[in-house]
Amino acid sequence: MTVILRTHDHAAADRRAFWQDVVCDSFVPVHVEPLQDEPFRGQIAAGRLGALRVAEVSADPSRVDRTARLIARADAEYLLVGVVQRGSAVVRQDGRETALGPGDIACYDTSRPYTLVCRGDFAMLEFMFPHRLAHLDSSRSGEVTATRFSAAAGVGALVSPFLTRLAGHSHEYAENAESLSRTAGDLLATLFAERRPPRPDDDRQAVRRTTLLRVHAYIDEHLADPELSPEQIAKAHHVSLRYLQKLFSEEGTTVTAWIRQRRLEGYRRDLAGPYAAGRTVAATAARWGFLNPAHFSRVFKAAHGMSPGDYRAAHLAQGQSSR
Repeated sequence: MTVILRTHDHAAADRRAFWQDVVCDSFVPVHVEPLQDEPFRGQIAAGRLGALRVAEVSADPSRVDRTARLIARADAEYLLVGVVQRGSAVVRQDGRETALGPGDIACYDTSRPYTLVCRGDFAMLEFMFPHRLAHLDSSRSGEVTATRFSAAAGVGALVSPFLTRLAGHSHEYAENAESLSRTAGDLLATLFAERRPPRPDDDRQAVRRTTLLRVHAYIDEHLADPELSPEQIAKAHHVSLRYLQKLFSEEGTTVTAWIRQRRLEGYRRDLAGPYAAGRTVAATAARWGFLNPAHFSRVFKAAHGMSPGDYRAAHLAQGQSSR
């Protein structure tokens, strides 16, 4: 669900204070200073896509500072990635400064002080990435912060329109939110690799990411197989079970949990399509490798707070009411 917050819903005298609170609540604690006289105009449309937080910000010229004092008061470690839509911006962090125009991408790490100055009729897409999702922890993010990535060339020409489309249509991708947020993180990692100086462990990390992507694809291809198991997956990719488990542990999950999540996502997609029409819950669940109806019902209810039958009835009722 997208939440839209606008200054023009408030009295002119209250807008600066309102905007300060809105920006802090939507991202991390910062100090916001408008650069022109009242009345100030600003709007934030914020939502989520899996582990990724997405917001479109449009506002009058202003300066945003994330200070050491604010960090000490409310520490939060995210990689903020901005894609300018209109106007221009300047980003300062880690001893660098870069100017941005429409389509350009830049990132800044919330665990260290930064400044963002926005000018003109300004609009920017902001993506809050957990470090693990961007494959770049805070110890290495300083290699690419406050660096301009152009939308006109290189990997930036692919990433900028992808992120723009993702933000503008995030509500359409709810069923694939987790996989798309990971794809966004993988694309960012590729973009950053163009600028980061190589390190000895880069090859190992590249192998790890490639293996994980292959495993994800294999799992998606075999979800209907009720015998799909971590042991089978490890054998198919010529890796040890321990290494496979470590790959998923580094992503904050387990192999079994990942398989279960992807199967549940597949079941939910079927509810929105023609396949589930006239079929029982058990038949639809079996299509995704759940052969034990009682087990499937328990797993589904634990994930969604209601039984599969109630979920399908609610979904069908919602679809009929929107016609």
